[in-house]
Amino acid sequence: MNQDPSFNSGELIAFLYKKRKVLIIITAIAMVASVVVSIMMTPYYKATAIVFPTRSNSVDFQGTGRNSVVEFGDEADAERLLQVLQSPEIRDSLTIKYDLYAHYDIDTNASQSMAKFQKAYEGNIQFNRTRYNSITIDVYDYDPQYAADMANDIVRLVDTVMNRMIRTRSVGPMYAIQSEVELIKTEMGDYSDKMKILSDSGVVNQETRSRLYSDYLTALKAGKNDLAKEIKNKIDASQKYGSDYDIYSNLSEFFSLRYSNILDVNDQAHQYAHTNIQQTIRHSMAEVPDKKAKPKRAVIVIVATMATFLFAVFALLAIEKIRELKKTVG
Repeated sequence: MNQDPSFNSGELIAFLYKKRKVLIIITAIAMVASVVVSIMMTPYYKATAIVFPTRSNSVDFQGTGRNSVVEFGDEADAERLLQVLQSPEIRDSLTIKYDLYAHYDIDTNASQSMAKFQKAYEGNIQFNRTRYNSITIDVYDYDPQYAADMANDIVRLVDTVMNRMIRTRSVGPMYAIQSEVELIKTEMGDYSDKMKILSDSGVVNQETRSRLYSDYLTALKAGKNDLAKEIKNKIDASQKYGSDYDIYSNLSEFFSLRYSNILDVNDQAHQYAHTNIQQTIRHSMAEVPDKKAKPKRAVIVIVATMATFLFAVFALLAIEKIRELKKTVG
């Protein structure tokens, strides 16, 4: 054989033809072994549920909030939903309900059992965001009914977790708003009491005040002295305390409007603090699969066979090259 350290294509083909029997035997053994191994592998079924995120809910302290649970969310809402799906709360709920440590044949007392379980969990339960902003929930399991049940339970658990998060976030603001409501009611009562005292002393509002002088003159001309005296008392009281009356009146109107607005916010905060609604738009719930998803036996056999063939070729070439080097050195 040519002692050049590299083979050309013709020499490579000749070499492979020379070693064809060995290559055929090795490749055939690899094919049979991969077929046997793939048949022995436990088949897994895949159940898929698809949900869309809704727009995030929050308590609007300006009173302009609106119920957004029927609107499709954006990318940020989809990412937020993914974080909830990957939360330990959902994982732990599934683990308890389905006894996943035993289901995945993991000994809780063994070394690194939590790491092994997390690896099995992440390998069998996967969440992905699609280009349409939906979230696919894929559950793989050797029991097709388990796969479908877990996928659908995850969809329901999302509502439970997100509602709990909203309630927790809203309880504090709800009590703060209720305190503000009581404070405003107290302020309104104080101003109303002060306005009543001034009114009893003869002070009138601005609209009535503008007519007092004309009414006073009319009463004098008509000889109604008692009425004129009463109007004169109102004029004197309004001149002395009219500005105070106007301040209390404006403050009372301001707090009345503030009270009306904050009642709306209070209702909204109370609603969120006791919310228990569907937090996702469910495109499709998981159905029990009737066809295995993995392992892909044909793919395993083809890849294993080709890999073995290529390895055998390189191994034979290396052996042949070593022999040539030994002859050269010898």
